[in-house]
Amino acid sequence: MSDDRLRVGKYEITGTLGKGGMGVVYRGIDPVIQRAVAIKLIRKAEIGTADLAHVLERFRHEAQAAGNLQHPNIVAIYEYGEDAEHAFIAMECVTGRSLREHIVGGWRPEFRSFPEVLAQLFEGLDYSHAQGVIHRDIKPANLLVSESGVVKISDFGIARVERRAAGTSDEIVGTPFYMSPEQYQGLPVDERTDLYSAAVIAFEVVTGRRPFTGGAESLKRQVLNDPPPPPSTLEPRVTHELDEVILRGLSKHPDDRYRTAREFVEALQHAFYSRSPSFPVVAPVRGENTTAPVPPFSATRPISIVPNASLLRRAIGAMRAESPPPAAPVAPAPAPVASAPVAASPEATDTRDGPRRPCILFVDDEERILNSLRTLFRGTYDAEFAASGDEALRILHAKKVHLLVSDQRMPGMPGVELLRQAKAISPATLRILLTGYSDLASIVGSVNDGEVFRFVSKPWNQADLMSTVNEAISIALALESAPPPPALALDASLAAVVMGDPATYRAVRELAGSACLVLEAPNLDAALARFAEHEVAVVVADLESERVDNTVLFKLLKEQHPATLVIVTTGASDSERIIELINEARIFRFVNKPVNLTLLQQHIVGALERYQQFRASPVFLQTQAARTSQSAHAASSAGAILGSLRAIGVRIRAALRSP
Repeated sequence: MSDDRLRVGKYEITGTLGKGGMGVVYRGIDPVIQRAVAIKLIRKAEIGTADLAHVLERFRHEAQAAGNLQHPNIVAIYEYGEDAEHAFIAMECVTGRSLREHIVGGWRPEFRSFPEVLAQLFEGLDYSHAQGVIHRDIKPANLLVSESGVVKISDFGIARVERRAAGTSDEIVGTPFYMSPEQYQGLPVDERTDLYSAAVIAFEVVTGRRPFTGGAESLKRQVLNDPPPPPSTLEPRVTHELDEVILRGLSKHPDDRYRTAREFVEALQHAFYSRSPSFPVVAPVRGENTTAPVPPFSATRPISIVPNASLLRRAIGAMRAESPPPAAPVAPAPAPVASAPVAASPEATDTRDGPRRPCILFVDDEERILNSLRTLFRGTYDAEFAASGDEALRILHAKKVHLLVSDQRMPGMPGVELLRQAKAISPATLRILLTGYSDLASIVGSVNDGEVFRFVSKPWNQADLMSTVNEAISIALALESAPPPPALALDASLAAVVMGDPATYRAVRELAGSACLVLEAPNLDAALARFAEHEVAVVVADLESERVDNTVLFKLLKEQHPATLVIVTTGASDSERIIELINEARIFRFVNKPVNLTLLQQHIVGALERYQQFRASPVFLQTQAARTSQSAHAASSAGAILGSLRAIGVRIRAALRSP
């Protein structure tokens, strides 16, 4: 690429962010989704022939190691590309400066609360290590601090993925001031190597200098043999307890250090807030003016290591007027999201006090989960957080909530019960079930009683979660200004198609009476023929009948004709499959076998009423939006099903536009 070409792959180049040891970092735009990106580019001609293979392997390895990491404190990798002349990595563009630049510019923590830069560093390391990725070059220059105060770990060029290379010796790689003794010796590394480097950063953050200094040989000798000075000898506000924790992190032998990032940072936080006459302690800032004394820590008090971006933003903001701007930002602008945050409509957000943001209520009994969600969404939305169902209901009664995201397995009130009550209190609020506990009865209940919009599994994929939330909020805002759909008399000309089981067909025919036309479809071809002949409002189908084809039909039917509602009868116990149908087919109701006929009748009437509401107010069809199913489109029957469904689309859409 020449600079006047202004394009790398599909990306349009808009400027230069800086230069690193492996090439130039450009600022660019993804023209398809208009997302800012940072592009690290290597020109192969500028690398010697002897080194080219090694450099390219390291470059690819950076994309592979970091590409599978989705965390708010790790720079997101979007794409790796290569041609005859260049290789590039497109990544999240972080607008801000590195921690190294802040330190050189004179930034120091105020000691009023635990330094957020350390909390966020350890949060990112805790996640990275859990995924089996060891960075091996943790240093302030690789910690990017965004303008909103979020710290992101970058440059995984020499990272190790443990599952690929566990137990082998390492070449000597890293940055000398932050390298561990085992790195200097070329010994195997693990998570504790990154924690040693993090301990050096902790030492530097609280004291303003590194534990060891000097030339290459002197530095190596100190790291291998000399004890580091206690931080309190350089910073009198450091307590003896904090000395002990940091010095343990700097132990020569890995076995003497902390085993995990979480263990290390919890020890740091306990020590930081320990009371000492020489160490005036003020509580961590929770609001703009909170300065209450810190209560003593108890053995049961949870320690949060999730970032408080506003705190860090204030801390580094105080230095901005005094610190000269860098010649060029170090690299990578906006936080990674799978889709852009939703801009709220004026109707949804204007108040007498000015614009307000869409409101999301997150409910989980684990503080760790709530803290992670705070990090992801607090800056974009009006986010409320509740640790129990009762607390969530109080919030729902008190304010307008656009989206409720609830855990399932909570003491006192499970998520499915909260969703049911939330539906009654605030029917316009969209609902998402977020849980790692796949209990079939709860999943079915979340659909039948709570009408859940999506099911999101823990541990979540950050990009998927953000995309799902953004989609739900955009739908909620569209519905907020629409009048509620009217209650209409049932239209007897509408059809209900019963697939598979003849006994179910006979039962539905009796149950429906004159409410609708009930048609039997013993197989897929017959069902498609019924769709072509009649306006089908409801499909009742046995999940186990022609299992694959029925599942494909459900997904493609919802994609092509979202108004048609599907009621599934099933004796299956596969909770993962039910979740898939919730997300990709938006099943209206599930009925367990043996079928409760009274319940089935209620569901059929409810589906007919809902279909007519869609007819009267098509805007509410947005609630039927389903995730595109790649597996359905890849199925052998997909072509025939799509062809038939598209052929009848014009008539169905015309019917929905009719008054």
